[in-house]
Order: sequence, then C-alpha cells, then structure tokens
Amino acid sequence: MTEDRCEEMCLHPEAVSPILARLLSRPQADVAAAWFATLADPTRARILHALALAPELCVCDLALALDMSVSALSHQLRYLRERDVVARRKDGRIAFYALADQHVRHVLADALTHIAEGPMVATPEVPAEAVPVE
Repeated sequence: MTEDRCEEMCLHPEAVSPILARLLSRPQADVAAAWFATLADPTRARILHALALAPELCVCDLALALDMSVSALSHQLRYLRERDVVARRKDGRIAFYALADQHVRHVLADALTHIAEGPMVATPEVPAEAVPVE
C-alpha cells in the first residue's frame, strides 16, 4: 500500500457533495491545463518574469536582458501573445511587450512565492529560492 491513498475504502459524501457543482468540467480542465502548459517552459518563465519587473519592454531590450536572439525571443513572444499571456504595443517600428493583465502577474507571483516557501526539488542550477516579482 502506498501513503498516497487510503488503506481502506471509505466515502465521505458530506465532503464531496458541496464541491460537485463547482468542480471544473473536463473541457474547462483541458483549457486550464493548456494555459499552465503555456507557462511550463523555462524560457517563457524568464520572459514573463522580466515583463513582470517592468511596465513594458521592447523586444531588443528584452532580448538583451535575457541573453536571447531577437528571432528566438520573437517566436516565444508570438506564442505567448496568441494565448493572451502577453500584449504587444507598436510604436512605429518598435514592438513593446507587457504582461496581458494582472491575472498573469498574480499567477507568476504566486508560483514564485510557492517556490520560495519550498520544499521544492532544487538542483545546483536551480536554487529553491525565488526572485520577487515586484
């Protein structure tokens, strides 16, 4: 028997009944999982963190800050924009990006807070502390 399950079968209808009407449907869960999958990439996490630290950044400045090529960064920004995670503003020939809304900022801040509070699996390359968003 594993610690991750009950050692004997038991049901608690009084605990389950109140959540049934509020539980995500399978299609809603698919959408939520896809949104989290969008964020589940180290490069995109760094892009979002950089954008959380400034009101907006142009692509060239963001590429410099992240030590990325403009081409690679543009690909990731397009991916994030198509999923409404970042917003683009053009000023002539300059493209500026920002987080799409406060929901994205809050999800990122909550993730970083969660990581900082541990326990997280850490490696020498990835310490278990997080950098504050604001």
